[in-house]
Amino acid sequence: MKYRRVLVALSISLLAAALPAGAHAAEEAALTFNPAPVAFAKTTAGSESQNLTVDIRNTGGAGVAVDQVVVEGVDSGDFKLSGAGCGWLDPEQQCSAWVSFAPGSQGAKLASLVVKLKEAPEQAVALSGEAVPVQLAFVPTSHDFGIQRVNRGEGSATLQLFNVGEAAAQLGSVGIGGANPGNFWTNGGDCWGGRWLQPGESCNVQVGFNPWETVAYEAELQAQAHGTTFGAVLTGFGGRAQVEPASNPVEFAPVAVGSAGPVETIVLTNNGNLPGSFFIAVIAGGSVGSFQLIDESCSAAAVEPGATCTAQVRFAPQATGPKTARLALFGDDDPTMVMLAGEGLAPPPVASAQALDAAALPAAPGQHRRFAHGKTLYAGQARCHAAKCRKALRARRVAATG
Repeated sequence: MKYRRVLVALSISLLAAALPAGAHAAEEAALTFNPAPVAFAKTTAGSESQNLTVDIRNTGGAGVAVDQVVVEGVDSGDFKLSGAGCGWLDPEQQCSAWVSFAPGSQGAKLASLVVKLKEAPEQAVALSGEAVPVQLAFVPTSHDFGIQRVNRGEGSATLQLFNVGEAAAQLGSVGIGGANPGNFWTNGGDCWGGRWLQPGESCNVQVGFNPWETVAYEAELQAQAHGTTFGAVLTGFGGRAQVEPASNPVEFAPVAVGSAGPVETIVLTNNGNLPGSFFIAVIAGGSVGSFQLIDESCSAAAVEPGATCTAQVRFAPQATGPKTARLALFGDDDPTMVMLAGEGLAPPPVASAQALDAAALPAAPGQHRRFAHGKTLYAGQARCHAAKCRKALRARRVAATG
């Protein structure tokens, strides 16, 4: 019996000695992974997580040669191996591999990090991750600029962009789209392209509005991330004051040169959608000297939409023929111009000396005519008597005939 045991032990030793070196390595090869399994945090579909370092240690009794490190499995395309510094591993020696999770679609993903050995069976560790949708939201979800003066660019507002999803999201472009993108603008604020927003984190976006006409405008503030666009509706209306008379030009009745026509009241109504604020009203242009601005109420206070103001203007032509000028109101908005038009007539002919003499004589006993006015006065009212009137008439006649 003793000899038999010795013979068996000797046979085993001889058999082990006859095996190739790789067979020993295969029996003793043992790799451990840290972490194991490799689980990634929730990641937004279409993005890529940071690299995780996977340590690979040889815990066997013999050295092993690493042929390659690869990612395999049904969802291997959703994981990326960026490198592995593994070659020969002595017992208790380790190397590292770097893996990231880059899901192309939503859902749970599974794969394996496989270490292929040259003279031993491959060994692997499981990779897992969950891909979630990107979820961003503007607060508020819309903004109305109301009525803004045209061509001023005065409307501005700030909206917040929140990451309301379960995973970090990387911003792409932030801009304006929709029906009227040219009338709204954004500088992006601190929501720049490439910025990462963690779940619950936000950034600010400044937007502005510049209407060109007195009409409604609409656009959309848009933020793009991982192929998805998120938006907030922007609206506004163009505004201006429109203070104007019922008709333009304003026509004045003909007036003889050297005379002044009656004071005409021009009523101006604000037919716009914003108050008209004027600080001065003047007569300008053309025959400026033939029109006189007597008074006005348009610069006294703001003219609200639908309200009126007035300007009192007199026509006093300085020469014959058609005369035009402008009543100009200047203020915060574009100036209001009211065209003024009238015609200067030739003055009546001067009366002859005989006509003046006749006009100066009393029309009847007890009555006198005031010289140069032809007004009949009774004796008790006369400022001069007939003799004085005739004396004055003779003096004028001499002056007229030289």
